[in-house]
Amino acid sequence: MIDTRVRELADLIDRISHEVSAEDARKDLYRLKKRVFDLTADWTRCAQEREKMEEVLEKLSSPAFRMGTLLGKGGEGLGWVSVGGSDYFCQIDPRIRPEELEPGQRVRLNEALSIVGTESPDPFGTVVQVSKVLPDGRLEIGGDRNVSGAPAAVVGRSSSLKETAVLPGDSLRLDNTSRLAVEYLGGRQESHLLEEIPEVSWKDVGGQRKAIEEIRKAILNPFLHQDLYSRYRFRSPKGFLLYGPPGCGKTLIGKATAHQLALEMGAMEGRPVKGVFFHIKGPEIFNMWLGESERIVRELFEQGREARKNGNFPVLFIDEAEAILGTRRSVRAFNIHNTLVPMFCAEMDGMSGSNGFMVILATNRPEMIDPAILRPGRIDRKIRVLRPDRQAAEEIVHLYLTGDIPIENENGQDSADQARQQLVEKFLDALYARTESNAVLEVVLRSGRREILHRSDLASGALLASIVDRAKEKALLREMEKGGSAPGGVCLPDLLEATEDEFLEGDIVPATEGAEDWLSLLDLRQKDVVDLKKFDSSNRERKVLEHRAIE
Repeated sequence: MIDTRVRELADLIDRISHEVSAEDARKDLYRLKKRVFDLTADWTRCAQEREKMEEVLEKLSSPAFRMGTLLGKGGEGLGWVSVGGSDYFCQIDPRIRPEELEPGQRVRLNEALSIVGTESPDPFGTVVQVSKVLPDGRLEIGGDRNVSGAPAAVVGRSSSLKETAVLPGDSLRLDNTSRLAVEYLGGRQESHLLEEIPEVSWKDVGGQRKAIEEIRKAILNPFLHQDLYSRYRFRSPKGFLLYGPPGCGKTLIGKATAHQLALEMGAMEGRPVKGVFFHIKGPEIFNMWLGESERIVRELFEQGREARKNGNFPVLFIDEAEAILGTRRSVRAFNIHNTLVPMFCAEMDGMSGSNGFMVILATNRPEMIDPAILRPGRIDRKIRVLRPDRQAAEEIVHLYLTGDIPIENENGQDSADQARQQLVEKFLDALYARTESNAVLEVVLRSGRREILHRSDLASGALLASIVDRAKEKALLREMEKGGSAPGGVCLPDLLEATEDEFLEGDIVPATEGAEDWLSLLDLRQKDVVDLKKFDSSNRERKVLEHRAIE
């Protein structure tokens, strides 16, 4: 309308200017016309600014939208929304398709508390740990399993978590109403659970035939011959104790047992059975917060039962078990064993039938474990893992000195296998010889009698593996120095020098007052020990240096 009037006024001025003959009057009319156009432009800008201000004023004076969490859908196209701790059944804007709304989604509400829009998920919220997964998928949180001491509560799952496998101990994020779990943050004890058991079989455990045979009879037979065992009403053992000196294969036996069980059960049931191996070191369970250690152990058992329900066969392997299951003492001060041991006993008593799985404890000090743990019905079998003798050591060395490793052939006419066998025999003959050169420690007893400990008395699978690795390193470094021009391979001097290096580096003797405990830890049962000395240590080092100088 204004533009039309301006154009009419401009036309009128043009007609008047044509009728006026005076030049000054025409100039005044042109200036008037320009002024009209300038005022029109100013008016237009003012009108636009007024419209913007009216729009801003309308927005600023409009009431704020409330944000809520959609818990579900009601009848007749209504939405079930939680806002500020209260629940409402709200109308849904017809422009929003109801199928686009999912539980856990944030929605925008107007003054009438009608759903008028959706928003992106809230990235913030309370983090909780799951205490229990209910049969219908809901989750129990809090209670005595929560470090913060919050009361127990039951929450639902958002659509994004419907298909997510949640286990006790897992961490979840709740929405701002604390009614739904909206994000999975990972498992609390993921480092303990090895979903894929290492490919370790009993063949990879050298020198422990007796221990493996005991485990095979006690663990595998009840699963492979269930009908026969049920006829005799024979109860399968719940737990096992592997005890012995360090480095003799207790952890390796536990992993191999879990792997072998999965293979045998899979062959028997005609389907792949996944072995679930929980590898826990005792000190890892300790926590400074009251009740936290108990919660971790409880969650491990719950995860094991959950895995058993899914058709898998879990093995709970606790290394250094004496650290958490030590003997209880009646003292005024709080002792974690006074609560952890009874809880562990209760969890083992609750394992039966389809909920049962295998518990294996490993320790160097079985006498320090509480007797309530080791009684029949809980830890039924105690299997001693011995130090390797001459025959067992040969098996172990062959596991690490395999056929694809270069071996120096002294005769030149023997086959590779013959040369390897002769090398291993000569090395073990030297290691297991009860000679003065192999003497390591001198034990002084209370009676005044002195006993000598030789290298073979301290032999273990870990020590033999380390000696072979050192010998390999010497052989490959020698071949590198020669530029690969000369044929190389591991030879007897490599193994003998590696043995000397290993024992020289490990030449550590405890103080006199700790000698008996130190020998007990090594499974060298020496009673009434009053002193422990190195045997001719200075002379030994001089002989080693002379031997290397000759070489």
